[in-house]
Amino acid sequence: MAAPYTIDLPAPGSQGPWKPGDGIGGGTVAALAVLPDRRVVELGNFVENGEPRCYLRRRDGDDASWPQEDFLKLLAGAHCTAVDLQIDPVLGTMHVLVERKGGDGVRWWLGEIASWGKGAKEIAVGALGDKGLALALAEDGTRAVCGGVAGKVDVDAAAWLLRPGEEAKLRLFDYVPEGEDKAHQLSETARDCVFAGETLVLVGEANGRHGVDVVVRDRYFILEHDIDADATQWTIAGPGPGSDTQSHAFAVDVDADGRYLLAGSSCGDVCDPAGEVLVYLPGGKLEWQATLGPLGSALAGPHDIAWSPAGYLVVALAAFDGQSSRFKVQAFKPGVLAPQWTYLPLDMNGFQVALALAIGRFGEVYAGGIAEGNFPAVAYIPG
Repeated sequence: MAAPYTIDLPAPGSQGPWKPGDGIGGGTVAALAVLPDRRVVELGNFVENGEPRCYLRRRDGDDASWPQEDFLKLLAGAHCTAVDLQIDPVLGTMHVLVERKGGDGVRWWLGEIASWGKGAKEIAVGALGDKGLALALAEDGTRAVCGGVAGKVDVDAAAWLLRPGEEAKLRLFDYVPEGEDKAHQLSETARDCVFAGETLVLVGEANGRHGVDVVVRDRYFILEHDIDADATQWTIAGPGPGSDTQSHAFAVDVDADGRYLLAGSSCGDVCDPAGEVLVYLPGGKLEWQATLGPLGSALAGPHDIAWSPAGYLVVALAAFDGQSSRFKVQAFKPGVLAPQWTYLPLDMNGFQVALALAIGRFGEVYAGGIAEGNFPAVAYIPG
């Protein structure tokens, strides 16, 4: 494995700091990102007065330590669920997506924090019932909140585009199968998105009757949307090998060559999911895929995927054996079916799951999720 490391560094995938709990009670790490100074910021949930609250926590980039002043409540006192976090790699501006529950229901909320310790500025708020499930950040500062909007008969995939200095503009995407002219036959929900230059790449599932199907099924999609030309190309997965009739895409990233990296799962009509990672070329051609094996539960994910400058993709999930669930992170080099390395914390107790990833400038792998006792957990893994 080619990697720009000296021999005295820990082996990739070996045990680094593993930090469950950390004094804030029960909660979850929903997203991670890295500041220009290499410190790591986590967006998560904790419980206060019996309700979920959102927080940001800044950790040292080497040993995961943090002083009390680096734990900040976000939207203090609000019923809040953490969703996603993006950080400008040059300016360090933090872009935060959460769901906020008010008197009339739940809305997504997008905020901006200019630098650590500054207050959060409200940038955009979703309409009641709209789903904002992921946040993407382009090099020019354009942001996209991705998810879905329910119509009268179906759900359309959605992206709220926010160019610097402009209001949010909603773009809706409805898949019409080739050769047909009837719209709104399937429900499409975007689970994740990422910018590849001027193209916004969304992934998720289309639910309905596909082709000659008489059964309603999920099939994953890749949606490539040129935000300047307002042009869209769909790629819808077909049935898998053997008895696999359904598939899902939960996370997406872009590698150094501009290929799309997907983390998802496939299963039959009675869904016993098996995890998989896939590499697609722009335009929708599948180049490579590898199995993550039976997941045992949909709770296992996979929940996130990220490209490393070490030349491989990293995926966050859980190892579930029917009774216990362990925090799990794996790395795959495209073209090689066996994982480059697998990380499992030495602590094997209770329910654990890896939900979020961030990659440092030199290939450091930061993973976050849930540890035993429903405590938020972060792992630092040599990459």
